[in-house]
Amino acid sequence: MYGKWHRLYPMPFKNLTSAQRFGRWDVIKVRWRSAAPSDMRKESKRVEHESLVKSHKLSGLPRHEFGRRAIVNSLAEEKAKGNSFALIRPETPEFIIRPLSAEAKGKRQRRRDTLLSQSDMFSGDETILTKDVAPYSFHYRFVHEGATLTHTCIDWETEQTFFKWREEYGEAETLNLMQAKWGDDMPQRGIAFAMGTHRVEAWNKWLLSGVVRIDRSAQPSLL
Repeated sequence: MYGKWHRLYPMPFKNLTSAQRFGRWDVIKVRWRSAAPSDMRKESKRVEHESLVKSHKLSGLPRHEFGRRAIVNSLAEEKAKGNSFALIRPETPEFIIRPLSAEAKGKRQRRRDTLLSQSDMFSGDETILTKDVAPYSFHYRFVHEGATLTHTCIDWETEQTFFKWREEYGEAETLNLMQAKWGDDMPQRGIAFAMGTHRVEAWNKWLLSGVVRIDRSAQPSLL
């Protein structure tokens, strides 16, 4: 709650008790230590998942106020400070859904299989990452610092929504619903992008790690 980012892993959700399982806006307490030297990003922390205690959930106005305080204006400035996490408010975001070719889907599936076999992230937990990859890729085109950028959205909740809604509504209607929510509703209400960098320095570019609805303030801030 004091304004610093933490990248917490491993986070084996399948090994958490029902009382420990947390969502995006839950406040938790957990013991951690630096992830160096395997991950030199200063926000990266290795956690002791047995120590995790879920406190309470941020909702409504407090959630949006908390999110707005974390938004920064410049990814370039954040990287210059040595930061590897940043929350930005994109300008003119355009949500794009693209069908994957068989080759691209196969490549993603192999990456997913490798990730699910590893023990240092989600410990093969398919409640977080589905075993299968979606037959579509999700992207945003937006303006930041005067430049037009296009980023692939790697937010796992977006893909999970696709599979969940497809079961209920069918594929065609799911794509329409996703376009309406991610392309129209969230940008109109207030959308923020959680941007993170890769731990491998050679690939140290910004990635669109998460899409968060953070409403714009209804009145001017006095702070």
